[in-house]
Amino acid sequence: MTAKNIFLSVAVPTPIRCLFDYLPEKNVKHGILQPGLRVSVSFGQRKNITGIIVLIKNKTNHPKHKLKRINHIIDDCPVIHKKHLDLLLWASNYYHYPIGEVIHNALPALLRKNKSIPDYLENFWSLSTLENNNLLSIKSKKISPVQTKILNYIGKNRIPISEFDLINIFPRVKQSLHALEKNGLIKKENKKNIELSPKIIKRVVKLNEHQKNAVNTIADSMKKHSIFLLDGLTGSGKTEVYMSVMESVIKQKKQCLVLLPEIGLTPQIIQRFKNRFEVDMAIQHSGLSDIERFKYWQDAKTGKAKIILGTRSAVWTPLKKPGIYIVDEEHDLSYKQRSGFQYSARDLLIVRAKRDGVPIVLGSATPSLETINNAEKNRYTRLILPTRAGAAKKPEYQLLDIQNKKMHGPLSQTLLDEIDKNLKLNNQILLFLNRRGYATTLYCHKCSWKAQCDRCEIPLTYHKSNNRLHCHNCGSSKENIKDCPLCKSNLLRLGHGTERIEEVLSKKFPKSNIARIDRDTTQKKDSMDNYLKKMHSGEIDILVGTQMIAKGHHFPNVTLAAIVDADRGLFSTDFRAPERLAQLFIQVSGRTGRGKKKGVVIVQTYNPKHPLFHNLIKHGYNYLAKSLLKERKLSSLPPYSYIALLRVEAHNIKHVKYFIENASMRLKRQSEGVLLLFGPVPALTEKHSGRFRYQLVIQAKSRKVLHEHIDNWLQEIEKMKSSKKVRWSLDIDPLDMN
Repeated sequence: MTAKNIFLSVAVPTPIRCLFDYLPEKNVKHGILQPGLRVSVSFGQRKNITGIIVLIKNKTNHPKHKLKRINHIIDDCPVIHKKHLDLLLWASNYYHYPIGEVIHNALPALLRKNKSIPDYLENFWSLSTLENNNLLSIKSKKISPVQTKILNYIGKNRIPISEFDLINIFPRVKQSLHALEKNGLIKKENKKNIELSPKIIKRVVKLNEHQKNAVNTIADSMKKHSIFLLDGLTGSGKTEVYMSVMESVIKQKKQCLVLLPEIGLTPQIIQRFKNRFEVDMAIQHSGLSDIERFKYWQDAKTGKAKIILGTRSAVWTPLKKPGIYIVDEEHDLSYKQRSGFQYSARDLLIVRAKRDGVPIVLGSATPSLETINNAEKNRYTRLILPTRAGAAKKPEYQLLDIQNKKMHGPLSQTLLDEIDKNLKLNNQILLFLNRRGYATTLYCHKCSWKAQCDRCEIPLTYHKSNNRLHCHNCGSSKENIKDCPLCKSNLLRLGHGTERIEEVLSKKFPKSNIARIDRDTTQKKDSMDNYLKKMHSGEIDILVGTQMIAKGHHFPNVTLAAIVDADRGLFSTDFRAPERLAQLFIQVSGRTGRGKKKGVVIVQTYNPKHPLFHNLIKHGYNYLAKSLLKERKLSSLPPYSYIALLRVEAHNIKHVKYFIENASMRLKRQSEGVLLLFGPVPALTEKHSGRFRYQLVIQAKSRKVLHEHIDNWLQEIEKMKSSKKVRWSLDIDPLDMN
């Protein structure tokens, strides 16, 4: 391939699902060009945007004189290595999403810009000389107090320290580093030339027989790709199994990537890992600054970080020497991106593990039905932890029929009595309601008017904390009103949220410390972490919260957990609703009785005889899961079929209907009965942020057949003129049918 016949296929962040051919810069050396390099290109009206070279080839389907040249190459070496680039291409094809947008999503924000990487993120500093294993004698050198502190810090760490870390610790660090380097006391190294060894690993916690069996089984498969389902009760010690497996990986100087469902869980897990391992960790979640995320991304890419810990987006973090992948709470819905590029981090990590030839562990007390089905078909190896770790016992369940009970807002007198009993024993209590705010709607008893969002046409939720009405759909809010705007009657506040529970508890137990965890109280950085620290220290007596408190938290002094409204989800139109309700039920229950004290779970319900509750309490989650799988099989629902969901929205409902009906008709004609189509129908919440929404469910018995037809169909509908008047998206393997 001569320089004259080189063409570059570049991924550009645009909604168009293809690569774009460019010519290289004039006089560029062929050897410099590599897939994975960032390049500056002009695209349409935009003169300088960042693209990624995906292919280097000697032929193009376009006339050469019509091709543009790239503006310039941004990097000296690729920011994405080939194996990682192949994964991104696979994801683009599987989710039918533009490759440029896929890569854009996968890169740290700093790399999406048309700039080279700042030096201070690449530079590392170490002592230039050591004398008798002590710091340099600096008596002969005239250095400032700040420079002395920097020198001592670098020396104590014994490993090269990043300039980024030093900037965050010391004032005016750049001038000090320059002066120390000039005096010959320290030397600068580039990150890509540094290979760091792991530090000492601390003492291991003693495992029970079930944990040992799980660790040994996974350890025996370290040199090949295997998928393990770690199916353990809440409190059974799954994290200890993770850490024991990670220990052997780190000893081999390889890396561990651990996915978590919530940012709120990250500080706790970080602390547990720090207590166990003395290695560098890289953290990836949306609460970090752009510079922090890039720094950790680089640490993982170069191999410096041995443990990579993060939420959904961490699945894209490149590793130099992958050793094992772990997905904690694998069933959790937060692993699925719900807008834009709608990927599943869990599913992608499984694919990535296979491509990298490493084992992956999926951990959960309530595995998804898809995962259980894969385990039963021996695609995954199932490892069971049937008992709680240490002295902890399974909690006792009490189904509380509140049909004719005396109620104080959303709380029954029976529940309040149990709370009082536990408080007198100096125990902690956890109350769960997956609905924030004070009242779910304002209603006029005379003319039936109710407060609704003008943009979404759903009831507005009253929040007492700021005395405003909020739409939990689009995020808008307005001033509270007391009287009906139509008949001037007093409005009733109907329904209950976490604020209302907090108010009732404050009146009933004025001497107790009550805290509320939901999206409203955890807006500030570190607020969630601060609440959890207070919970662990015993400062909080009663914790009220949404699903944020149901996932993975270890509260050893909680002896009473209450599900305030267990009936939500019992009668949903979504076929996944029973599975989700069961998972939430078990996860909330798992927060109690995790220490030496016995735990009790009170379930408030108007339907105490419902079979879901009966099966869960008497037989457990796995029994119910098998029952639900039988129902899915009879109805040909996932995992016994494969679905995609077309969502369409626009301000003009006519445009929505015209586009989706035409799209549906084209697919029906093309698939000739091979696919099942349900719809088009309005979405469950038909209006969102002023836009009308419709959807079409596409179902097939074969994944291959589904994707083949979708690929051809998308090429058709992208050319439809009506597609320009609507906003549409395709969700592959949707978890939310609204």
